[in-house]
Amino acid sequence: MVNHDFLCHLMSAMGFTDHWVTLIRECITSPTFSVLIQGVPYGYFQSNRRLRQGDPLSPYLFTLVMKYFTCLMDLAVHRGRLVPLFRRSNPPVTYLIYADDLLVFIQPSTRGLQTLAGIMEDLKSFSGLQLNRDKSRVYFSSRCSQKEERADVLGIARSDLSVRYLGVPLTVNYVRDQDYQGLVEYVQRRVEGWQAVGLSFGGRIELIRSVISAVAHFWLQSILLPVATIRRVERLCADFLWRGYACDLVGAALSSQEGGRYGA
Repeated sequence: MVNHDFLCHLMSAMGFTDHWVTLIRECITSPTFSVLIQGVPYGYFQSNRRLRQGDPLSPYLFTLVMKYFTCLMDLAVHRGRLVPLFRRSNPPVTYLIYADDLLVFIQPSTRGLQTLAGIMEDLKSFSGLQLNRDKSRVYFSSRCSQKEERADVLGIARSDLSVRYLGVPLTVNYVRDQDYQGLVEYVQRRVEGWQAVGLSFGGRIELIRSVISAVAHFWLQSILLPVATIRRVERLCADFLWRGYACDLVGAALSSQEGGRYGA
């Protein structure tokens, strides 16, 4: 739950006008809700969560709250309390934020981990946002020692790569064909669930283009697929396309025979 007083103070500190801050405060504190119980309206009651999922205004306000977190991280890096990872990137990447997901890349020193834990605690104390430790994981390189002790500093369970994020596997190892078995299995389930006999040739092409190609392009935006994986996906699409085409030819031949028989 986001503290609305903190959000309003944050907007004021960022230069938003008092009139604008007042409007936002009204938007997040005044709405009321009602529910239907056996078809009869019951309520009204106010929202205690302030920022609500599905509310078109909430993502923008959540972004403002996370701005506070980014300022704390940048300040810790500037003071040398956090050391980012240097992996052929300039400037080095310390954190990545997508929606409500957060990735942090730092050197796993005890001081750095304690600083990160303190930043997360400050974010919770001031804004009300709390880290979901059950859904969080910490990953260490193979050269890091005392992994369990370092993970205990953050209070987050340790795990190993690879993992899936937004449906795409993340790994630090060389890309292998078996790492992307999920894509092949997805395509296979799709084409096996489609009835090729009941679709025209153009309909099958459109299904492949709009569904299979869209999924493959989503993966290709993040990673380079192995050649073997691409060939397996192409083979599945070709089997679906031409299996239906063979059925079309058989059906056309039978139709012509029936027409010739009745015509005679």
